[in-house]
Amino acid sequence: MTVKKDAERGTWYFVVELPAVAGKRQQLKRRGFPTKKAAQAEFDQVSTESRKGSFVRPMRGTVAEYLVDIWLPSKRSTLRPSTIVGYEKVVNRRLVPLIGEYQLAALDAAAVEVMYGELLSSGGVGGAPLSAKTVANAGGVLSKALRDAVRLKRLAYNVSADAELPARVRPEQSTWTADEATRFLVATTDDRPFPMWRLALSTGMRRGELCGLRWRDLDLDDGRATIASTRVVAREVVTGEPKTKAGNRVVRLDAETINVLRAWRKRTNEERLVAGAAWIDTGLVFVDALGEPPHPETVTRWWRKACEAAGVPVIRLHDARHTAATIMLRDGVPVKVVSQRLGHADIAVTMRVYQHVTAQDDQLAADVLGSALGGKT
Repeated sequence: MTVKKDAERGTWYFVVELPAVAGKRQQLKRRGFPTKKAAQAEFDQVSTESRKGSFVRPMRGTVAEYLVDIWLPSKRSTLRPSTIVGYEKVVNRRLVPLIGEYQLAALDAAAVEVMYGELLSSGGVGGAPLSAKTVANAGGVLSKALRDAVRLKRLAYNVSADAELPARVRPEQSTWTADEATRFLVATTDDRPFPMWRLALSTGMRRGELCGLRWRDLDLDDGRATIASTRVVAREVVTGEPKTKAGNRVVRLDAETINVLRAWRKRTNEERLVAGAAWIDTGLVFVDALGEPPHPETVTRWWRKACEAAGVPVIRLHDARHTAATIMLRDGVPVKVVSQRLGHADIAVTMRVYQHVTAQDDQLAADVLGSALGGKT
């Protein structure tokens, strides 16, 4: 068909035939062009893309309808429960309130950037500001959802790719020195969670990996732990595989950690005998006197109280992981080995996260070379 003028409105429009779908005739009609030239240009472009099979018919409906009714349900069968819960929180708390009413096909980069600004200034609970990292996380979820819309030919382009995220300042990691880590372990030796603290600091395992560790994953005779299970918080506590392929790994254990875990196994075996039929057999390493594993958030509270009682700087449990990595790097363990031990997907991740440590090592190398070559120290 050709371009025609709407005599009543004084504007131009066109109707173009599209490839049939399931034997049904398909047409696209667009109105409101101010000039015949503008309508003809759009008509020519749609016709060309249609012949090439690259035309994407804009999806009807709002951003909210796409995210809540189409995108999230499509992900529930392929993603970890904890990931889905995280996506739902971002969609319902961050995206839908600010851009949910936009027609999906009408969303543009400017609207996305306005959303970023509003999240940054007042997107938190009670209108509190959000960090640039949190805003970037929301942007990442939106970008993934729009990429999927493009892949499924519901959109022609992912507009979030053109939107600039707020600048992020990466804070320096909070870590202990080796002396502070030792003081903490000495102070908590008699506490029930001590074996978990020892393993966290000696391996760099994540909280979910510690909570999901099973006895069958430990080979104390060979001195190794296989990290193949995690126990994390979604709507409820769920057990699953590590999030990435690199997260599924084997780490070697030092002699003292092996001794601590042997003593812990002996203690739990004795508690099993005392509990008798009341014992809950989960196969997990870290459990109470009846075999019940603690809630991961409870473990976090234990950690904070233990830090306070030990008189060391209070850091997050996740910072025990950073402490382990920092100690290894400063003692000369190769970055690649540290990366594999931590379960990073790529050595570049380790280099970026611990660049403050590797930069110090590089300066030391520069000074050593300079001195060897006759420079002033």
